[in-house]
Amino acid sequence: MGRILLHCDMNNYFATVEEKYNPPLRKMPFAVCGDPEMRHNIVMAKNSLAKAAGVVTGISYYQARQICPNLGCVRADYNKYLIETKLAREIYLKYTDSIIPYGMDEAWVDLSETVSDMNEAKQIADVIRLEIKYSLGLSASVGVSDNYIFSKLGSDYRKPNFTTVITRENYKQIVWPLSASDLLFVGEKRKKLLLQIGINTIGDIAVSEPERLSRLLGVVGYDIWLFANGDDRTFKPSSDTIESVGNTITPPSDIYNVKDACAIIYLIVNAVCKRLVKHGLKACCVSVCMKDNQFNSIIRQGSLPRPTDSVNVIFNKAFYLFKKNYRWENPLRSVGVRVDNLKEEFEQLSLVNFDDCAINMDIDGRVKDLAKKFGELKFEKTATTKEW
Repeated sequence: MGRILLHCDMNNYFATVEEKYNPPLRKMPFAVCGDPEMRHNIVMAKNSLAKAAGVVTGISYYQARQICPNLGCVRADYNKYLIETKLAREIYLKYTDSIIPYGMDEAWVDLSETVSDMNEAKQIADVIRLEIKYSLGLSASVGVSDNYIFSKLGSDYRKPNFTTVITRENYKQIVWPLSASDLLFVGEKRKKLLLQIGINTIGDIAVSEPERLSRLLGVVGYDIWLFANGDDRTFKPSSDTIESVGNTITPPSDIYNVKDACAIIYLIVNAVCKRLVKHGLKACCVSVCMKDNQFNSIIRQGSLPRPTDSVNVIFNKAFYLFKKNYRWENPLRSVGVRVDNLKEEFEQLSLVNFDDCAINMDIDGRVKDLAKKFGELKFEKTATTKEW
């Protein structure tokens, strides 16, 4: 029959795990946030009561409290989440050994070799949901289809705790009316670009000319046209392929001068370059994300002359981008550096001239001063194929 894939998505994962370990939380609205002491207080997850009150992920806890004044805050505990992830995957392994993780709370389960048709796959999906509910005390939604894209759309289609089957016979009725932003790799930025040419839904993408989408969005335009039509040939679900590496630091208090910002960027680049070396990769592009204390963000990027994992070259490019673009109208809240267009390349670099952005201070001394001021600064890591 061809491929049969389940996409299992644990509903409100961090929040429901916290409720499992602390049942009284079920009676109050709360959000799972990062480390408040390090000001990583972005809402990462919320329980059903907080969602009903209008709280959304991605905003600060302060903003969420304005929406829901009695909102509680729970600090994220990744050790608990990893334990529950492992237990969920042990359930999937009862039906196949072909499991493709997609973050902690999602996974594709390939049943192509173990079931004969979609009806049997749906039965297994329902059993998985029930076992997750009654043995783990959590909730999952499952999408069933013959490709990665539609199976993931199926798990998002009805929540919580539903199974949705998307086939060649019904996908136009289920998938095409959905918003374009429900499709993989169509974030808010691309959604706005698509709206400018009259594309609102996944169906609009599917019936568009792929050349037109490619002119608008580059190679991603062709990819999303394929995805809208249930063709996943260009999709790489494996998390082993690293297309970008980045770190961000949000210090305990705001940064008010370029010297402290320089030292933080230097710390970030050191960490990024260690990860490049670990994976045998070199970068061709550097991006810097600057966020002020009013949560205004600026992202700027620049190309490097050759692939490199050199701390000095990447730092100088990142610091140059920062100095050129950050205006200090408000203090700096956080800064991140990301490298992408990664190559498995080992060519020796020649010296590169960065006269307008070279280090002109005692950087090691400045880093030590920061350590005295803030203590150990924590990195927020990314290694991803998604939009930043």
